[in-house]
Amino acid sequence: MLSQAEQYEPTANWLLDQIGVHRGWRAVDIGCGPIGILNLLSQRVGPSGAVIGLEREQRFVEMARAEIAKRGLGNVTMVQGDALNTGLEKGSFDLVHERLVLINVSAREAFLTEMLSLLRPGGTVALEDVDNVSWLCQPAHPSWDMLLNAFHTVFHAHGGDGYVGRRLPVFLHAAGVQNIQTKVTVETPPLGDYRRTHLLSLIDSVRDKIIANGVLDEAKLNEHRKALAQHLKDPGTIVIDKLLVQCWGQKSR
Repeated sequence: MLSQAEQYEPTANWLLDQIGVHRGWRAVDIGCGPIGILNLLSQRVGPSGAVIGLEREQRFVEMARAEIAKRGLGNVTMVQGDALNTGLEKGSFDLVHERLVLINVSAREAFLTEMLSLLRPGGTVALEDVDNVSWLCQPAHPSWDMLLNAFHTVFHAHGGDGYVGRRLPVFLHAAGVQNIQTKVTVETPPLGDYRRTHLLSLIDSVRDKIIANGVLDEAKLNEHRKALAQHLKDPGTIVIDKLLVQCWGQKSR
């Protein structure tokens, strides 16, 4: 998770440049995991500003608090809470941000409503989520297709949406957000980058569900995983990553 945040730093910094985060701002990063963009926000809002990281999972809260202490982020506070009912002060933030939360929560409209409720009038809401439409390897491999389909089958069955990125502007428009802007980025991770083998990691995380739901039996799953791992080790294989969709705008006054 820390390596993921590091990989996303350039695109996150670009987004914060576009938003124009000022000294003295109050910002919250919802579903920040072990660091999210807390370090980037801390630097931009300065000593007169305040940053809150909100995270549901206790282990990530503890990791984040350790990172905050290690990095000396004196203007950052971690709060353990639910993204759908944060308990934070309404109408008090200049920026409310999430990354890779909407892809996982099923109550997406309720989540966005909670985000907007935290913003002052004119404050900025920023969404960053992926869209798997571009995710492939080349040369193509049947085991990639088989495993990606298996992952999507169980992920979507439990409320996830691997294609939510394309819907971010629609969510913001429906919520009455103004001055909506969108950027889409896609990369080709090199050998050694965790994103190159991210599909294998995701398959491992939902392995039991794939087998229990009869998507693939254990023998077939092992066979395809082994074949794809070998294919991805080949330096002649490239991976085109998921789209990163960034979408932001202002709460109406």
